[in-house]
Amino acid sequence: ILKRALFCALIVLLLASASFAQESDKDQVSCFTTWDDTFFYLAFKIDSPDVQATHSQPNAVLTGDDSVEFYIETDNKHSEQITPACFSMAVSAAGGSNFRIGSEKGELSLTPVFSYKYGANIQGTNNNPDDIDMGYSIEMAVPWRLLKTKCPALGNMMSFNVVVRRHGGSFVSLSPRVQNEEDMLVPAKWSNIVFAAHTFGVATTTREKILSAKYVVRSPLIDGIVSDKEWHRNTSFAIDLPMPPGFVYEAKFPVQRSVLA
Repeated sequence: ILKRALFCALIVLLLASASFAQESDKDQVSCFTTWDDTFFYLAFKIDSPDVQATHSQPNAVLTGDDSVEFYIETDNKHSEQITPACFSMAVSAAGGSNFRIGSEKGELSLTPVFSYKYGANIQGTNNNPDDIDMGYSIEMAVPWRLLKTKCPALGNMMSFNVVVRRHGGSFVSLSPRVQNEEDMLVPAKWSNIVFAAHTFGVATTTREKILSAKYVVRSPLIDGIVSDKEWHRNTSFAIDLPMPPGFVYEAKFPVQRSVLA
């Protein structure tokens, strides 16, 4: 009986180890937000074994690039189509960017602006499929006045979504209801972001409601390098990314994380 119990325990341990190893092989995007009286700040750390991007100028169309885009509806009406209260900003791994503003026609139109800040940094080599990259990181700072709203009061909520695009054409979304390009333009399918005070008890626990804690000391340096000392880890969230077809890591160390289901 003792031998059988030890054998069963060994099998369970091996299965658990295999499961953990499989989990560590997943790519992910780690997302951070914060805000102050002037700016809404966002940061992203994206795992990618093969970073590819070509657009490096502001106010550019980023088609085909590895990139990150956030969407926000400032009146939180979760409308069935884009309205003038809707905005989006995208940044490419190569440093290109664009900003879009919603209209009464239900469209997000590319609008040349230069009042936002952003930075991009690649951990590896861009456009080189012969090596294995670690990924890239993006930081953004968008003035509230560019979003045509005042600094939010504590507890205010806005409709919000994040889309991470890969150069092959695939994407992942913070909101699980966004399944295609058409869904991206439906605020009713976006998640929510709640603007909270900076306290140690504030934490994001669900993809439906992201908490963003106000910055009270010094705002993040927007240089594309995401430092743990600059961003609120309690309110961060992570999204799993699909692995490229046929790709297997020879070795990848697991990182502690909280992935929202």
